[in-house]
Amino acid sequence: MNWREHPACPADGTVLCKVTDVPDDGGYEVACANGSETLRLLLLRRGEQVWAYENICPHFSLPLNYDPQTFVTLDGLVMCAHHTAFFQFEDGKCVDGPCTGAGLTPVPVRCKDGLVRLSLQSRPGASNSRAA
Repeated sequence: MNWREHPACPADGTVLCKVTDVPDDGGYEVACANGSETLRLLLLRRGEQVWAYENICPHFSLPLNYDPQTFVTLDGLVMCAHHTAFFQFEDGKCVDGPCTGAGLTPVPVRCKDGLVRLSLQSRPGASNSRAA
C-alpha cells in the first residue's frame, strides 16, 4: 500500500516533530496512528537538513530499528538493524547489503519555525528540507 493511502496518513501540514527531536546525524521515528493502523516514518537529520522516509526496509518489509528511537547511523548512512542494509540519508538509496540498489520510500516534509511538517504538496522526492 502506498503510504499516502495508508489509513493513518496524517493531513498535509501536520507537525511530525521538532527539528531538534531528530538527533544531528541520526534518526527519529514518528508513529502516526489511526485506530489499529500505524504508519511509521523515519526522519533523518544532518545539520539543518531533514529527510523523511517510510520506516520500512525494502529487503524484508521490516522497520529499520529494533528498539524505539534506536537507529544505527554512520557517515550519512542509516543501517537496517535486521539485515545490515545501509541507506543514504539524502536519497534513501541502499548502497550496501541485501537490497543494494533499492531504496527507502521518501515522504515529503518541510521545516519551518523549528518544526518538521508533512508536505503532501511537495513534488515526489522532495523529502529533503532545510530547517528554517
